[in-house]
Amino acid sequence: MFKKQNNMTVMDFTGIYENEKFYKHKNIRWLDLHELQGVYGYCSQEARRTIEAKISNLSPEGIHFIDSGNFHYVSEFWIEKMKHDFILVVFDHHSDMMQPLFDDILSCGSWILNSLENNKYLKKVILIGIDEKQVSLIKRQDQVLYLTDDDLENREVWKKVDDLLRQYPLYISIDKDVLSQNVIQTDWDQGSMQLMEFKILLAYLFKNSQTIGIDICGECANEVGQLNEIKEDDAFNEKILSFLKKEED
Repeated sequence: MFKKQNNMTVMDFTGIYENEKFYKHKNIRWLDLHELQGVYGYCSQEARRTIEAKISNLSPEGIHFIDSGNFHYVSEFWIEKMKHDFILVVFDHHSDMMQPLFDDILSCGSWILNSLENNKYLKKVILIGIDEKQVSLIKRQDQVLYLTDDDLENREVWKKVDDLLRQYPLYISIDKDVLSQNVIQTDWDQGSMQLMEFKILLAYLFKNSQTIGIDICGECANEVGQLNEIKEDDAFNEKILSFLKKEED
């Protein structure tokens, strides 16, 4: 189950959310981060300290909108706040487990690996919807389960997932690039998951676990030529909030 839908934080790195309205008339925390340097794709140590300070008094419980996929690493800062064992489910077309070029640089492509190496409470990562080509990039495979975007119904994997859901609470991190381009447009290459599949999987996770928090990234580029895509992002975010509300009820 997920009972913290009304606890919502919007982290605006690019200004994209200023052009959306899904959060209007809702009680939200707005974090203006678009003046921050050293954050696009990679996160400098200085930027990390600033972001962590911004969320220092906030709970990991609830929904966090964290801008485009270039800021997916922000999920690491939220799950650092967990002080008990948990599992992490990531909807993403990419593994986000690449070895960083420099050990002290966190990136959107390495944050899951970094979390596995440094978060003692993180017991398992479940990757849903990754590209088959990304499987070879998965490090620490003893700590990872994965479902590729063309094998979402792998029963052997789901049996293992079920066992984990019975043992541990859950944190979910979503990159919209897991979805097909006929659902949403992101600024990364995308998977083939349809909206109904996505909702079914989310509903299953909620039904069979205690879900602590949810991060959502994958906004398109904040550019004039992307106005239609921005509208689609806004509509999608509203659909997700409505879906979560329905699941809560």
